[in-house]
Amino acid sequence: AALMQEAKEKLGSETVSAIANEARENASKALASMPASQEKTAKLNKVRTMNLTHRLKAELAKIGAAPPSGKTFAKGPDAKRGRYDASDDVLAPDREGRRFDMRQIVVNFANVGASFGKNVLRREPPGLFDWDGVRRCCRFLKHEKGWKITGVINENFRATDQSSGKNFAIPMPQDIKKLCDDDILETPRITGQNHSSADDEMTIKCAYRRNSRFLDNDNYRDWLQQMRDVKIRDWLNTYQELLHTRYFFDKGTGAFDLIEGNIPAHMLASGRKEVDKRELWHASRT
Repeated sequence: AALMQEAKEKLGSETVSAIANEARENASKALASMPASQEKTAKLNKVRTMNLTHRLKAELAKIGAAPPSGKTFAKGPDAKRGRYDASDDVLAPDREGRRFDMRQIVVNFANVGASFGKNVLRREPPGLFDWDGVRRCCRFLKHEKGWKITGVINENFRATDQSSGKNFAIPMPQDIKKLCDDDILETPRITGQNHSSADDEMTIKCAYRRNSRFLDNDNYRDWLQQMRDVKIRDWLNTYQELLHTRYFFDKGTGAFDLIEGNIPAHMLASGRKEVDKRELWHASRT
């Protein structure tokens, strides 16, 4: 009540009413697939209130009337992580009523290591992968973005590590495991064409279970159509734009960075995939 009163005084009743209507619409879209019930009504009210509170605080922060949500520093065990941009938080739940965990990311190490070997080290297949690409990726995600990393890699995987100056294959270096807090998931080595992309499937499924971001430059066109688990297939088709994180290595410097797009996360979470660029000139980031 106090927040609403302050918002009406500082922003005006018309602006607050428009924000409230948007929060209501976003909640309805997020839970559209749920059948009508008392549980859905309760969730709608909860999500609407969360969205409204978040938007009002963000708008008040813009005019200096409230502390900005901006970037926050990790505390406790995560104190060594980088700054997390809280404007990326998504308060609306997914279609199953689950909160998105935007502070966690599942990384397909095979894709990252091979991309580094090809684009930075200029290697030719086979043998593109190098552990140093994974290291640079994990350092960026942890220290620059402040995210928790879950790594996916084929079991007993060995490759070169150009940072060590040695050109023979070694297991995953300990410093990479440490960057991931030892949260490494090994994909079983399975034979047969049907399981030739087992690491991709595992990356998607691990991200679904966490309702988190996942990093891989594969477009996953085959999985969008052929993922056998219906819930995971629907989740991937609905939220790929929001959660599928892309990246690049700078050939000149070897630096790792993300390709993040320019549509705010709250729009992508509500199912909007196409937005007029002129709308983005004034759209709220939160």
